Amino acid sequence: MAQKQQARRSKKAPSPETGEQAMIEGIFEGSPEAVGVAVIRLDCGCRKMAAIDPGGDPASKIIMYRDNAQSICDQCKGDHGDFQRIVKQFINWKKPEPDHVTMTMISAKVLGN
Repeated sequence: MAQKQQARRSKKAPSPETGEQAMIEGIFEGSPEAVGVAVIRLDCGCRKMAAIDPGGDPASKIIMYRDNAQSICDQCKGDHGDFQRIVKQFINWKKPEPDHVTMTMISAKVLGN
């Protein structure tokens, strides 16, 4: 039991929430060349997502959405999800994942880290 909790805490990338996972699967389906989906969570609860190709370039349009809502919030409508309001960002990689060097390069290019 303690090992399972330790393994959960040691994961590097956050796991997608249920609503995010459905969107990620839809994005992968619409962008078969994608190796990952960038997920950006904003302080208002809205999210920005886009597929990423093997070169780290966009493989889809940026999708903005909010769980259980008809549309994104008024603040996002005004500032398009300004980077200063990011609370968490990560890439959900398609299986099989690219090699570590490629993942690092794409992460740096897409997320700046």
